[in-house]
Amino acid sequence: MLHLLFMDQKIQYLNQMIEIIDNKVTIFKKNKSKLPQAAYTAEKQVLTRTIQDTIQLAEEIKPVPFSLINDLKALIKQL
Repeated sequence: MLHLLFMDQKIQYLNQMIEIIDNKVTIFKKNKSKLPQAAYTAEKQVLTRTIQDTIQLAEEIKPVPFSLINDLKALIKQL
């Protein structure tokens, strides 16, 4: 029972992270041409690390959401 509760918490956290990533990437893509190079690089690095951390979390969930993981990996390439 405790394991299921912990898994539910991971799923909730994963959903929150996906929402945050979605919002941040949308803003980043909209504004990236206006950003100074240093800000662009820093923001891209933060987004990439956040997405990679989210992929790690997704890999801990059973059953593993492979399509979500693939979407997140594709998103990193689009940045």
